[in-house]
Amino acid sequence: MATRQKVARRTSYKLVAIPGSPNQLVLGLKWRTVLGEDLEKLALKTARKARATHFVQSDARSSSVGLLTAKGSETRAKGRTTLFSGAAAFAQMHRHGTHIVACTLPDQSVWLAVVIDGVVQTGGDTIFPDQAKAKNAVEELTARYREHQVHSNYITQARLFSLQQLTAHVNGQSALRRASFRLSMVSPIWWVLIAAVVAYEAWDYGSAWWDERQAKLQEASQAAQPHFDANALWESAISAWARSVKTQGSAGMTELLNVILTVPVEPGRWRLTEVDCRPGVGSCTATYRRTRLADNHTLRAALAESFRIVHPDLDTATATWPLPKGRSAPTVALRDLPTPAAIQTTWEPSWQALRPALQDFTLSKPASVQILVPNIKLPNGLEEPVPMPSGTKLPASRALVINAPLRSLYGLALPTTTQITQLHVRYQPDSAPGLAASAFSATLKGDIYVLAP
Repeated sequence: MATRQKVARRTSYKLVAIPGSPNQLVLGLKWRTVLGEDLEKLALKTARKARATHFVQSDARSSSVGLLTAKGSETRAKGRTTLFSGAAAFAQMHRHGTHIVACTLPDQSVWLAVVIDGVVQTGGDTIFPDQAKAKNAVEELTARYREHQVHSNYITQARLFSLQQLTAHVNGQSALRRASFRLSMVSPIWWVLIAAVVAYEAWDYGSAWWDERQAKLQEASQAAQPHFDANALWESAISAWARSVKTQGSAGMTELLNVILTVPVEPGRWRLTEVDCRPGVGSCTATYRRTRLADNHTLRAALAESFRIVHPDLDTATATWPLPKGRSAPTVALRDLPTPAAIQTTWEPSWQALRPALQDFTLSKPASVQILVPNIKLPNGLEEPVPMPSGTKLPASRALVINAPLRSLYGLALPTTTQITQLHVRYQPDSAPGLAASAFSATLKGDIYVLAP
């Protein structure tokens, strides 16, 4: 009497990664049959009774339930990872007839599954350690089911199969569900009620805590706040800024023009091309071009000893000398800062009268000046800026740029709070004279300090 060979038992379930996705296929589940009306509820009950961690149904109306008892880190569901049953996906592919799949896995183990009319059979989802151990099981299944189709990636007479075919059927039906309690089992209505209660309690507690905290902070702030006079501190800060800014006004403008008049035009047969005076630096620089029969010696002999001469090249020379120190430039007098109304009614009419003799006149809009914000020292040793009192009058600056014949600047009136940053004069003896043209053309740059609007 022939003895029946013992079929090798499966070693364990296998996890196979799905290409291009963090999800995985699970091969080798334990399948059981449940009977009743609510199959999904019975499937969950069966899984919990068997102490399985996950379960899956081969079909929504199927009585076949696959159970998985995951081990180690696989028992903890990962946020973006979902497990799918390979047998359930294979059942979705073949909803009619008997189908057997024998597939060699990357570790040379063999996955064997049996599906009849889209239902995974009990014991029909098995892992064998190698092809030799799976051979007897395949022969037994083919002998048991007369009309069947075999799918494999190593059996020559079978239809070609690969795990990639299952990826098209990894969906909600083939996804494994946790058998333990899940928050998703709670009805959405209960979630809404719970969320509303939690939100109200959190709001009530948070409001009370916030009000109490603000009251304590206000009390502590008032107790720790030193007494100070904000108006006096800001007036001191504005006065400190005013003392740091030098101004020239019309008087300083006249002194600069007088300096320009003393500059030799053709010393030692060198011809003047331009003069640049910068009161902030305290010096002027004249540039000369060499003419015929002129050399460095003739220029040195023609200029005063106070001129420092530099020759950038053979035909150019620059002569620099300090501005006279007859009158020290005053600082900004805050009481003399013109208001916006004074600029429009007093100064602009005088500039309009001179406008035909000017090439262009540009006065920018008021811009804030850099005033160091006063600080007070707190009891904890830290410093805190003093808020500016309402109604504080701040100074502002308006950039001034004028291009005109040099002679036109003698008729220019400027507020005493004007700071001249540059007076640049160009000598062009071939220029045709006119009302707005001259052999000596000048560019005046500076800032007029006014009261901010």
